[in-house]
Amino acid sequence: MRFIADEKSAEKIKDVFKGEIIGREIIFFESVTSTNDRAFEIARQRENPEGIVVIADTQTRGRGRLGRRWISPPGVNLYFTVLLKPPFSPKESFILTSASAVAAATAIREYTGLDARIKWPNDILINNRKSCGILTEMKSGRDGINLMAVGIGINVNMLPDAFTDDIKPFTTSLKIESGLSFDRDKLLGQILAGLENAYKNLLTGNKRALINDWLRLNCTIGNKISVRSRAGIISGIAAGINDNGELLVGLSSGKIERVRAGDVTILKN
Repeated sequence: MRFIADEKSAEKIKDVFKGEIIGREIIFFESVTSTNDRAFEIARQRENPEGIVVIADTQTRGRGRLGRRWISPPGVNLYFTVLLKPPFSPKESFILTSASAVAAATAIREYTGLDARIKWPNDILINNRKSCGILTEMKSGRDGINLMAVGIGINVNMLPDAFTDDIKPFTTSLKIESGLSFDRDKLLGQILAGLENAYKNLLTGNKRALINDWLRLNCTIGNKISVRSRAGIISGIAAGINDNGELLVGLSSGKIERVRAGDVTILKN
């Protein structure tokens, strides 16, 4: 199933979800460099871009965190970006990454029955292999966040031969794990509905419900981990997350290190 096969299917996707905030405008492309890039371009042409969803059937330069390439073949996966303007400080923005991960993991679990788990900060794992990644990018100023692009890529109906050899051992798709093909429209609608609900809770100050959902779905807390960031590598026990979604790492010294960004590796005991 391709998103933009004809005018009828394009209209079907436009009606997949319309929330009070998210999905008030859904824009589709057969191909973009990346949905985050195109979303920021569209935002410059809108007075109020909040809630716009940009979807593509393929990306020519899809990317994940730390500039990594995101393989984006046509016809099989989900690649989309949601534009938001939260009244948060840049320091608080990371909680939206947690909200996006909860929405994606919950939708995958409910729609497919697969045991999707969150590895901090934003990877969705099934059987310890990555099926979904989230890239959140921000434009900010002295007064706070001007705009955030929440980009989500999910390997839905992708087959093993589509993965490059370097990532094949660590990456999977919903189809590989289940043996079934899934309707991308329906999965997209469930994710957007979940993200709308989580975002509304954050706007009312209800972070605790989101943190509890993240803790219920995570596969990181309680494990021995190493975290690679720009500051270097630290190792310890993943002790929890705070109300901003930052990871708390218990070091051998007894100190608790707060980590806002980094690559987590779960270590075998």
